Amino acid sequence: MASHRNRFSFISALLALAVALLAGPALAQSELLGGFEEPYPLRAADTTSPRDTLRSFLRDFSEGVDAWRADRPRSEILRPMMRAADTLDTRDITALGRESALLIDMSLLREVLDRVELPQFEDIPGDAEVAADEELTRWVVPNTRIEIVKVAEGPDAGQFLFSRETVDRIREYYDLAREIPYKPGAIVGIYDEVRASPGQWVRQKFPESLPAWATAIVAGQGIWQWIAVVLLVAVSTILLLSLIRLGILWDRLWWHRSPWLRFGLPAALFLIFILAAVDFLVAQNAIGLLELPLYVVAFTALVVQVVSGSWLVLVLAGRLADAIGMIGGRGDGRRRFDTALMRILFRLIAVVFMLLLAVAAADAVGIPIAPLVAGLGVGGLAIALAVRPTLENVIGGLTLFADRPVRVGDFCRYGTALGTVEEIGLRSTRIRTLEHSIVTVPNSEFSQLHLDNYTARYSRLLRTVLQLRYETTPEQMRYVLGKLRELLIAHPMVEPEPARVRFVGYGEWSKDIEVFAYLRCQDQDTFLAIREDILLRMEDVIAEAGTGFAFPSQTTYYAR
Repeated sequence: MASHRNRFSFISALLALAVALLAGPALAQSELLGGFEEPYPLRAADTTSPRDTLRSFLRDFSEGVDAWRADRPRSEILRPMMRAADTLDTRDITALGRESALLIDMSLLREVLDRVELPQFEDIPGDAEVAADEELTRWVVPNTRIEIVKVAEGPDAGQFLFSRETVDRIREYYDLAREIPYKPGAIVGIYDEVRASPGQWVRQKFPESLPAWATAIVAGQGIWQWIAVVLLVAVSTILLLSLIRLGILWDRLWWHRSPWLRFGLPAALFLIFILAAVDFLVAQNAIGLLELPLYVVAFTALVVQVVSGSWLVLVLAGRLADAIGMIGGRGDGRRRFDTALMRILFRLIAVVFMLLLAVAAADAVGIPIAPLVAGLGVGGLAIALAVRPTLENVIGGLTLFADRPVRVGDFCRYGTALGTVEEIGLRSTRIRTLEHSIVTVPNSEFSQLHLDNYTARYSRLLRTVLQLRYETTPEQMRYVLGKLRELLIAHPMVEPEPARVRFVGYGEWSKDIEVFAYLRCQDQDTFLAIREDILLRMEDVIAEAGTGFAFPSQTTYYAR
């Protein structure tokens, strides 16, 4: 059995290999193949026939193990191991724990092949047999279920690889063959060596410094690794809860100040998202978990990332909308950016990010996305009919934002009711009535109503008719008209143009004077106060003229 130091180097090499395969050809070429001294560093495994595929895997895997056990440079280990991995059809290996799965599958396949009776290479179909028989697309190792098949489609089309079924069921085959003695030239115990090795971040001889009981294998991992996992989960849980509490506390302290300081909870959620990724890397590269234990940790970390990431984009959308909505201001007191519109836009962006996050999570756990997309096409009509009212409301909301008949905070008349707009959402508009109750109106209906925006007025109309007694003389009438005109023009809250006071006619019981003027105010309270002041001054003018207001009266004549 090789030393722990050699085990560390080998598992590090295989993990790096798996990362390269997951990242793609560009990463593999630039980072793994770049520094090799071999004259042909880009040479791939020969998979043109079943014979070449089997020979490539056995030769390259053995070369990689020999380099690992001889403590050669890492590049000399990776080079043959990459070629050995190229002989496997790994399309069914999911991104979640892919590195661990690839490492284990290669070790298990070699364990099985080292125990079964392999035919002579001359008896395995080679290039000549493949060229002569176009129907030769599959070869099975005699007396086993291990098969090498010709890939029909995809980037590896035309290549002979260990089949997807073989890779998927290799553990089952290993369990059936583990009692078979090794054949001469076998790599003895490679699977156990891989499982017993720590991660690449841990000192190579670390397990040797532990008591014997700590290195005992229980459920596929060392006892010291299980203890490390428990500590990792405990510390991560404490950090998670502490970050959320600190984020909420920060936001409470700064809530009534600048909106740009209300990002405590988003920052905490972002750190939790990072913490989940760090936990997975520690479990894989420090503790050295493999197989089911690593899958459980990886899946838990993925769930935490999906939840924290979704929560993050939703909270961040609202906080950014509030902060951007407070930027600047205009002369009319309105903000440069519509906060409600910003909130809607950021929510839409948040929904897109959440969908992308869900797709990435589904892909990581191996859920096929293509059938889901195809299903949307088949059920698209039913979905469209089901969400039609919602779509109408969303379109109505976008119409409100485009036309801007009202904004949040505006006092308006909608239909026959009055109220202040409190929120314009994707689906509905919330209005605070004069009774201080909340009315929720679907956007599809609200956008169709007759909307009278009182807040948009830059002045208020004062229009009234003064009814003087018929006993008012022409001299008194001229005096009243002149004084009332002077009153309006001199008043600081009255627009000089087009303020006017005119004697407009004889009523049934009064001489009528029309007063028409615009007051420099917008809100109702200020308007009522200014109008009250002007009306009282007008009453003083009428009293000074020696006349008064007419009362509704009627004269009846009786004939004798």
